[in-house]
Order: sequence, then structure tokens, then C-alpha cells
Amino acid sequence: MSQSAWPGLAYPFPPSINPHADEVHRETVGWADGLGLIETREDRLKVRATNIGRLAGRFHPSAPRDRLRLISDWYAWMFFRDDLCDEAQIGRRPDLLAAQDSRYMEVLGGSEPRPRESFLTFAMSDLRRRLLPVVPAALWLRRFVRSVKEHFDSTLWEASNRSRDTVPDLQTYSRMRPITGGMFVDADFIEITTDIYLPPEVHGHPIVNSLTRRSNNAVCWANDIISLRKELASGDVHNIVLVLKESLSLKSIEEARRAAVEMHDREVGEFLATQERLPSFGRTIDENLERYVSVLRSRMRGNLDWSLESSRYRTPEDH
Repeated sequence: MSQSAWPGLAYPFPPSINPHADEVHRETVGWADGLGLIETREDRLKVRATNIGRLAGRFHPSAPRDRLRLISDWYAWMFFRDDLCDEAQIGRRPDLLAAQDSRYMEVLGGSEPRPRESFLTFAMSDLRRRLLPVVPAALWLRRFVRSVKEHFDSTLWEASNRSRDTVPDLQTYSRMRPITGGMFVDADFIEITTDIYLPPEVHGHPIVNSLTRRSNNAVCWANDIISLRKELASGDVHNIVLVLKESLSLKSIEEARRAAVEMHDREVGEFLATQERLPSFGRTIDENLERYVSVLRSRMRGNLDWSLESSRYRTPEDH
């Protein structure tokens, strides 16, 4: 697959990847295998071909090796849970999904897994144990737990839509998609991978908030465009192309795809304009903020580069 398969998806940022990405990816596959998340040889090959470690490496190109490994394993956990929501019966059973996610939140809060609980529950406990020593501040942990909870709640919203075969409206989907995609969880990870902490008045500043939101949106619209064929094949309704076609009464999928590319390009353009308006918060915070914004840029370009080398969104026709 080449970049030309998705015309319009381009960024004025150079490609970058963490030098530890491939080694970390192999270790993430081993971690998932050791915890029982991988059941068959076919599943193992699928996880390897997803290149989760390279996704982490492209999103966080300057992360130290141990932090990159932690983020890569978190991504793997989210992918396994996401696949359950998208492909298994639980993805159409909001009641079952809510009960499952409630237990994950208990474990994230410190509850110990019980015997014979799911492999994902034990994996969440392991991730929490490894996360706590690198938490930059108590307020960061509170924000992170809230981001995870909002992500879980958003996928419950998706499950409710699937159970009713409902295509969400454009305004609602535009608001929910970066949350369902876990982008705010990943934005919190930036402070882990760059070893910084942005105080609340900086993290919540309107311009910083806008940069984060636009980076999140650009990644999600690109992801929807790239994964369109796979989601059409599976019958999922959660894709900006399908939402645009329904909400704007467009005549064809191709017309809707072009509209999605325009949405994506507007977000990138607004990101570039907004970063020029960043205020100064003092030398130290300004340096930390530049590192934060640098990762926001890396995520946009890295999402496209990873999609070109990963099997996650390919259909049988792509092989």
C-alpha cells in the first residue's frame, strides 16, 4: 500500500521513529503472549503484523526505551479491547461491556485481579504496576484515569449505536471520535514519554487545548479514511466517511471520502496556524511545551507512516 492510496493525507512534518521501536515491538508481542492475550499462531502472526511497537515509536520518537515499552504495551491492551468491541458479541451488548469496563477501572484504581478473571484484567493490573513509578504528578494520574474512563464510556456509546444499527450524526460523532480513539489517553502519555509535566493552567490553556484537539482530530479523520474498506466489510457505522455521507446526504462513498479528506486537511492547517499563537509561560515551561507540541506533530505524521507499514486496516483485497 502506498501513500497515494489516500490522496490528501500529507503533512509538512518529516518522518521520525524511535530507534527502539522494533525491539520494543517484539517485546510487546512476547508480553501479550505471556499474559494469554494471544491464543493461536494465527493471532500471534496478526499481532506481529500490526507493528504496535512501531506505532508507539512513531507517536513518541524521543521516548526512552523503558517508557516506549510501557506505551507500546498499553497500545496493545487497547487494541485487544478494541477488537473485542468491534468484532465480538460484546461490541453490541452495552450491558456486558459496561460491566467489563467497570472491572478494568477498579483494577486501574488498585484492585487486585481475582483468580480466573480475564487475561485483559491481569494485563491491566500489570500496566498499572509499571505506570505508577513514572507518574509525574498526582494531578496527572487523576487526569489520566478520567481519560481512560471517558474512553470506556465512549465505546459504550458505540456499542449502543451498534445494537440499534444507528449511524451517529456529524456533530456528535465529531465530538466523540477522538475519545473513542483513545487520543486523549495518548495525549496524557506525552508527559510520560518526554519526562515533563504541564501544570493545569498550561495544559488547560485554550491554545494548548486547541492544539491537542486538532492533533487528535487529524489522526482520527486520517484513521477513518484509511480504515474505511475494513469497516465497510465488517458493517461498522463508526467512520467519518459514512457519517458524512449520511448527515450531508451525499451521493456516493467517494464524495464522502473527499469531504473527509477536506476535514482532515482543515485540522492540519488550523494546527499549523494555532501553534504560531502559543503564549510564553516562562523559559522552563516553554521548553517543556515545545516538546509536548513536537509529539503532537509526530502523532499526525506517524499515524500515516505506521498505517502504511501495518496490517491492521488491510482487507483481503490489499494482500
